[in-house]
Amino acid sequence: MIRIPALFILVLSFHSTTAQFYNWGWGPPISVTQVGANITCTVFDPVLNASRTESFSSVADWSHSDGVVATVSNGGVVRGIVYDIALGAFQEGSFNFVSGTTVVNSAGVVAWVSGSGRVGGAVYNPFLHQWREGLFSTNPGNQMQNRDGVVSWVSEAGTVGAAVYDPELNDWRSDQFSSNSGNVVQNRDGVVAWVSAAGSVGAAVYDPSLHDWRDEQFSSNNGNQLVLGQGVVAWRSTAGSLGAAAYDWTSNSWVDQQFSSSASNTMPTISDGTVLWSNSGGPQKYGFTSAHDWQNGVNTTVQCEYHVQQISGVSAPRVAYLWCLTIGASTYSHQCGDGHEITRRWAWKSYADPGSYTVQFNAFSSVSNTQCNGEVSFGGTTVDGTDRSDPFTFVVQGSDIRLSSDRMLGELWVLDAKGAIIHRGIHASNTATIALDLMDGVYVLRRALDASSVRFMIAR
Repeated sequence: MIRIPALFILVLSFHSTTAQFYNWGWGPPISVTQVGANITCTVFDPVLNASRTESFSSVADWSHSDGVVATVSNGGVVRGIVYDIALGAFQEGSFNFVSGTTVVNSAGVVAWVSGSGRVGGAVYNPFLHQWREGLFSTNPGNQMQNRDGVVSWVSEAGTVGAAVYDPELNDWRSDQFSSNSGNVVQNRDGVVAWVSAAGSVGAAVYDPSLHDWRDEQFSSNNGNQLVLGQGVVAWRSTAGSLGAAAYDWTSNSWVDQQFSSSASNTMPTISDGTVLWSNSGGPQKYGFTSAHDWQNGVNTTVQCEYHVQQISGVSAPRVAYLWCLTIGASTYSHQCGDGHEITRRWAWKSYADPGSYTVQFNAFSSVSNTQCNGEVSFGGTTVDGTDRSDPFTFVVQGSDIRLSSDRMLGELWVLDAKGAIIHRGIHASNTATIALDLMDGVYVLRRALDASSVRFMIAR
């Protein structure tokens, strides 16, 4: 609870009143216009009830996807731009400084590969109000893919690797899986698969329950060709040997099987996770069942494993990360428990009010669907818009910020609109006066004791 005497020209915006109902989860859409080497980004801030605009220079190319703008300069400087409603400001990060850089902006992830082979990625963490960057590989000739939140690469020599950002660890998790010559890589639906020039087939998936990549090699038959879709990997050799694999999250292992070795086998296709092909005996199919095994003549059962990572505590910003593993699905829906639906595979989610929320995840194939549930709890038992965190009084007078609380204030931070810390101190009593000469603008006061924070604007 914040009390502001009328004589102070001050506007306060509580995180708890800001619901972000965007289709991809978090962060408002940004419109971009370009004139020469400059771009202008514009958003509508629902808290300020106003449009906010900022310009950025030295832009050779840019792309926009799901509230994230990625730019690259002629010198190879990669930047990511989002608008953080909690801070009331655009947040920019610079990540790479090597020429000849290609950038892919997809599903909230900005990834790049330089001409020399440097592969990296960055994602904006709305709880920390920071861009989180990772450098994954520097192998010569790297080629990079960025899809469904997964960055993968393969080097000129055949080294295959992948990386994903794990919000619960606040870290990029990368690994290398194969170094066979001539590897060709596919990246889809959270699964990375590869086949070497000699025919060695393998795949990897990141399991958030283990915070680890799980990879396996399945076949080494000569001339293997690979197909990947809906969480299923399938292959066929030159001689006709045909098989497939899927990840079983109950045992945290890959389940693979060879289906047929007929020389008349055609190249398989994957439809809704079911492996289809034909041979001299007619049409054939194998499906991965709910028992987590492969069976002849059946369709794959649509399956999901849901991981709702609660990133923050009781106080605003209340942030969760919605993470799923699926087999047989091609579209997704997260019913977040507050009337918000997100239709991206993985997503950040911010909640306006305290309380407990049941999140329902639906995974759809073209013919069926399945549901998995998760839960987050930001304190309290109901969602009624009342913040139950410890109240404190907060006023600005001249160059002073004066606070009082029912208990010890503890460590306090004051941040400017760019997220820079302009004050950090420990206050052992229940009152404090922080002397700061604040210019007009937007600021955030954060208390470490309960992770509570409030945004305020000074406009004289």
